[in-house]
Amino acid sequence: MIGKCLIGKTKVKDLLLQKDNRFCVDCNAPNPKWVSANIGVSVCLKCCGVHRSIGSQISKVLFVTLDEWSSDEIDAMIEVGGNSSANYIYEAYFPKGYTKPGPDASHKQ
Repeated sequence: MIGKCLIGKTKVKDLLLQKDNRFCVDCNAPNPKWVSANIGVSVCLKCCGVHRSIGSQISKVLFVTLDEWSSDEIDAMIEVGGNSSANYIYEAYFPKGYTKPGPDASHKQ
């Protein structure tokens, strides 16, 4: 079981090294260190807080290297395939002309 978990974590780290996953899925900040394992995306520290605030039943946030990952979390992350795949799904119905906030955007409305 430990061997499978290590192989899975290696696959997740490899996934996060892909071009589209080297930026936060929400704000495009470089070098995100967090993921939403069940959504399958990488997020920066700032956006990690937003994901945590909506609850783990919606977005299960984990630190890439320090948190313990279950095999289900690893499988979910790999299955989604990262930011490109998730953006294809979640951004499919954005209104025309809508742009995502940048790394310096405020969380206040």
